[in-house]
Amino acid sequence: MKKLFILIALTVVSTGIMAQNAQFGIRMGLNFPSLQSSTSFSPNSEYKTSTKFLLGILTNIKVGNATLQPGLNFSVKGNKSVEQQNSISYGYPVPYTTERNINLYYLEIPVNLFYNKEIDLGTFYAGGGPYGAYAINGRMRSINKRDIYIKRGHVDNISFGNEPTQLKAADFGVNAVAGFRLKNGMDLSASYGFGLTNISNDAAYKSHNRQISLALGYLF
Repeated sequence: MKKLFILIALTVVSTGIMAQNAQFGIRMGLNFPSLQSSTSFSPNSEYKTSTKFLLGILTNIKVGNATLQPGLNFSVKGNKSVEQQNSISYGYPVPYTTERNINLYYLEIPVNLFYNKEIDLGTFYAGGGPYGAYAINGRMRSINKRDIYIKRGHVDNISFGNEPTQLKAADFGVNAVAGFRLKNGMDLSASYGFGLTNISNDAAYKSHNRQISLALGYLF
């Protein structure tokens, strides 16, 4: 499945590069993802938006006043969670906190369609489209804090498959994107990714990828 996904990704990007009126570009930026609504890894926790990163390549294919933009991203998703508990020490309750940081590493193919508005400095664009993603790795870093004196951490690998303790590797969703491109090729964009796939195999939990992204790019 992973090899098939990579082959599809390379086909989409190479087709865009060979198309007429196409430009090749790169992008890098920050993801602010969260897993909604809960996960089996931290079911009783308070969930927080985390900060990850993305790297990608893209092609801009002009179609009249619109632009078709397929791409290939290496995108890190996941979330942070904090769970508060009390342990007993010498007959007294002691605050006990577990912080978890989940990183899910995806290869992602977005295919967006934009409407363009030209001005003197460059081009405003807005639009969106579907994306398909495939997880190639996953890790969860846990830090246990007891009082202010004891702090222990460990890292666990997250596996993907069909078992209840695993996550689904494939993810599909839609993007909404808006940005501005200068005439020199520099590009700044903001997007929101809305995952449609429940990536949890545990019937007791539903987990969907959601993320805000800010990216800086350049078209050659």
